[in-house]
Amino acid sequence: MGAASSLSTTTVPQSERTAYWLDMICAMYVHLDCDGPDEQELFGDISFNRLGSLDLTQLRSNAQRIRRTEAKIRQGGEDCLLIQIQREGRCLVRQDGRQAVVSPGDFVLYDSSRPYELNFQDRHHDVFVMRLARAQFKVHISNLEELTAMTVSSQDAAGHLLLSMVETLRRDIAKLQPSSALGVSEAITSIVAAGLRGLPGANVRKLSNLHAYHLARIRAYVRDHLRDPELSVQSIALALQISSDHLSRVFRSEPIPLSRWIWKMRLDAIRRDLANPRLREQSVSDIAFSWGFNNAAHFSRSFRDEYQMTPREWREVSMRMA
Repeated sequence: MGAASSLSTTTVPQSERTAYWLDMICAMYVHLDCDGPDEQELFGDISFNRLGSLDLTQLRSNAQRIRRTEAKIRQGGEDCLLIQIQREGRCLVRQDGRQAVVSPGDFVLYDSSRPYELNFQDRHHDVFVMRLARAQFKVHISNLEELTAMTVSSQDAAGHLLLSMVETLRRDIAKLQPSSALGVSEAITSIVAAGLRGLPGANVRKLSNLHAYHLARIRAYVRDHLRDPELSVQSIALALQISSDHLSRVFRSEPIPLSRWIWKMRLDAIRRDLANPRLREQSVSDIAFSWGFNNAAHFSRSFRDEYQMTPREWREVSMRMA
């Protein structure tokens, strides 16, 4: 994989830094408001990389307050989960009537579908932020809304392991082969889930060994054949030698139906390819068709519904930041 790309307020005139910083954090995460120091004192930089099914960023800044309001949720309907791992400074996170103090080594979950506030009060902050699809976590824990703004301590094994793993990944991500990226992202997701499972009130999903076996087979088959335009519930059932009804029953434990999961996996793969500078010569439709879509208009509508911007708009934003 390529080295991380980065953006910094130091690259623009002081008079433009506030607007530039707000554009940066909205493009990287979700639509947000930001209250910070004046133009002369504001500092912020973000380095980012896409790893399999998650986006990994490192954000460094001085003191500021970042808010996801109801108005911003209506403006941009991004539906994702964000995991913040604190490296330096302390952050006060508020969501769902709770607040968490996140110190170096700790991590915390917040949810883009509801208002939240991040209060970076110290003079200098350095955090990792991971953006993940909700469906990835619903596989592990069913009541995520009850676990937001709750600190997973660095003293917890999962908290310590997550920071160590992400630090190592940050150093070595340029050496990581694309074929390994999905496995690494799933390992990170599992560590985060382990930390969240240890919080009070977590409802851990329990599956029988046979159910888990069939679920793993289905997921593996979909990932291996995601580019096949003929991929469907029926084709998967035929290949795995189980009935369509049984396949649907197995996947009923998941937060979304199998057909929609395939659709979301394809859109996520296309989104990553559109942001890849090495594929800039390929047309949007060629990339979409390479991931199993066969109708350009339907693809464009689906992409806009999922990400609140057209494929071309996403590509332009990504290339400017590459």
